[in-house]
Amino acid sequence: MEDRTFQIHCDAGENGQLHVKTDSLSVRIGQLIYRDGAAEMWDSVIVLCQRNDDGSLSAKLIVCHPESDRHLQIANIQSPVQSPDNTSPALQIDLTPVHL
Repeated sequence: MEDRTFQIHCDAGENGQLHVKTDSLSVRIGQLIYRDGAAEMWDSVIVLCQRNDDGSLSAKLIVCHPESDRHLQIANIQSPVQSPDNTSPALQIDLTPVHL
């Protein structure tokens, strides 16, 4: 088994690329918005990847809106610990919205 549990491939066009394997990952995607007559960068999408206490891996997709005090988790994708009898699904996807 590899010593890294997540990977990211990022292509930022002419500004460069990133390809990394790692044990945890946090990505924030910001976009330019205009609020109160001023331009600002706003983190609209956040991806958090980590190993959970039970050994499973999770990737959470979170969306953010400047007019809301709370972020909204729209997906939690888990890869459970391998069961001895190989009956566990490879991925479990939970699309239940959760306010954070």
